[in-house]
Amino acid sequence: MAINIVLGSQWGDEGKGKIIDNLSEKSDFVVRFNGGNNAGHTIINKYGKFAMHLVPSGIFHAKTKSIIANGVVLDLEVLISEIETIKKAGVSFNGRLFISPRCHIIMPYHKLLDKLYEEAKGKAKTGTTGRGIGLFMPIK
Repeated sequence: MAINIVLGSQWGDEGKGKIIDNLSEKSDFVVRFNGGNNAGHTIINKYGKFAMHLVPSGIFHAKTKSIIANGVVLDLEVLISEIETIKKAGVSFNGRLFISPRCHIIMPYHKLLDKLYEEAKGKAKTGTTGRGIGLFMPIK
């Protein structure tokens, strides 16, 4: 049995990028394994126009299973909103979206702390988006 793997190794765009959207049409699985909702992109397809942040873009293809793995930092408010938007367009999630119970969860106070820590760093700031992801980044 032959397999094909497309592996991205930085910035959390693996599993949700526009190229992955095209490749996922013939794939069994699309996996997000790191990152969060601090960045995103727009996908335009037969269902409409979607701002993707957390759900792997493979969800638009009926035979593809989408997995959010334990390296992803989840903002549940953003995830639920994204799922609802995609479902309203007629995409079925039934048995096709799997979320690791080991994902980190962004709480409202993480967003506040992220912004406060950024401000406190002054000129040495990291450049986070203030969405709480900065608190989960390794310190260099």
